Amino acid sequence: MTLIIGLLVTAFILFFFEIFVPGGVLAVAGGILLLAACAVVYTDYGIVWAVTLLIGGLVAALLMFFLEIRLISNTRFGKQFALQSTIAAKLNPLADPALVGMEATTVTTLAPTGKIRVGDKTYVAQIEDGFIEKGNTVKVVRIETFKLIVARI
Repeated sequence: MTLIIGLLVTAFILFFFEIFVPGGVLAVAGGILLLAACAVVYTDYGIVWAVTLLIGGLVAALLMFFLEIRLISNTRFGKQFALQSTIAAKLNPLADPALVGMEATTVTTLAPTGKIRVGDKTYVAQIEDGFIEKGNTVKVVRIETFKLIVARI
């Protein structure tokens, strides 16, 4: 009986610390210990108690995990693990097919990617070959997802 309790306690300690160690290694080790405890229960008490222990252990591990997330996230220690800020970013505007064939000015050096200005909008662009410096005129050859392909004039 002491072996069974020791295996279960160790399994749940590993399950508890799994939230702090990424990768699932501790959860796998805890699962192996839970299965080992079930094997010992099977040899000593039979299949009914082993299956009961397995199902009860899995349910208890899931409940512990969700309670742990709920309780730790409200503490000062738990807030250190959570992202508190937002990242300001935006996708480039989807290019209009009418841009193909238009001339543009390079806003940055295209080596091979950079930014160009067509009219009053700025787009991410890629030159077909080589590089071109800032301030040169290029021609839009085709459109790919979220970027324009340009060529020298």
